Amino acid sequence: MFFSSSGLYKIFRPAVGEAVREMPLTELKDKYRKISSLEKARSGWENEYEVSSKQCMHGPNCKLGNFCTVGRRLQEVNVLGGLILPVWGTIEKALSKQARQSHKRLRVVRIETTTDNQRIVGLLIPNAAVESVLQDLAWVQDIDD
Repeated sequence: MFFSSSGLYKIFRPAVGEAVREMPLTELKDKYRKISSLEKARSGWENEYEVSSKQCMHGPNCKLGNFCTVGRRLQEVNVLGGLILPVWGTIEKALSKQARQSHKRLRVVRIETTTDNQRIVGLLIPNAAVESVLQDLAWVQDIDD
């Protein structure tokens, strides 16, 4: 947490880093409590940092299991790149079959890989939709063969 020139505080969390919005002192005091020892703060931060690389913020009993990425520091995503305009409608149809509303819409994303810092632009395919998209795109592989 750092004080800014605007009189607001920037919040940093172990799982997601810097918060999008700054917080006034009154709200900060209402939502959080001061930790008495630096060691407690350090161990709590490190524990949260480690857990957030593998688990969502809902905990181990989340009903979506590994599909949930809310609050996860590291996420494995599926991006369909390359020449996607010819198959855009097929992908759109495959996503429309998804149960969750947020998985139904097409999203263009730019990601950076963690291993080699490669930047990739493409369509985000939610984990729950990968199988459906691959099934609906099977005809593309038949054309290539």
